[in-house]
Amino acid sequence: MKISALIIEDHPIYRDALLLFMRHLLGEAQVAAVTSTEEALAQATTHTGLRLILLDLRLPGMNGVEAICSLRKHYADAAIVVVSASEDRREVDATLRAGAKAFISKAVSTDLMIEVVRKILANEVLDTPWITLRGKQANKEEPLLALTPRQQETLILLCQGLSNKEIGLRLDLAEITVKMHVTSIFRVLNVVNRTQAVLAARSLGLYTPDQN
Repeated sequence: MKISALIIEDHPIYRDALLLFMRHLLGEAQVAAVTSTEEALAQATTHTGLRLILLDLRLPGMNGVEAICSLRKHYADAAIVVVSASEDRREVDATLRAGAKAFISKAVSTDLMIEVVRKILANEVLDTPWITLRGKQANKEEPLLALTPRQQETLILLCQGLSNKEIGLRLDLAEITVKMHVTSIFRVLNVVNRTQAVLAARSLGLYTPDQN
């Protein structure tokens, strides 16, 4: 059977819910569902021309990044959309780097999910690849929420080119405390040095040059 979308979800209730809304969107005969990545890979030769895969992140057997990489090899033309309850930024970043088109929280409304799926099927650019309950760009909001007010101040001064010592003098903090804040900032932004931190802060809207 030639289908347009494949759902990979082991939870029967959520799988049925995804089937219902996807069949409403694409048509009864255009959507199929399986319970594992292995089952999806076994059917790759029969599902030619597949356009979309909705993938649960934490499946039994092959899952996560490994599942995405394997599915991309066997379904090269299909857009992979991860649908997961995870709120772990590192997990989200890893799946997007592996080739997923979007990461959608299972908590979002059906209307929002339909909007995202329609855009992907139309090859439109998403405002953000990480769709949260609020429907806003998690890339912008989540790092800001994860940083303390003092860490936000430290990040701005870091982006302005100040050293740890200079930041400490400006904020009346010990240099070791500044180092701890910088380490936390790197972890939240998923970067390894100051240059990457500045680029990430600017791209996420956490810092603009007019803050100098």
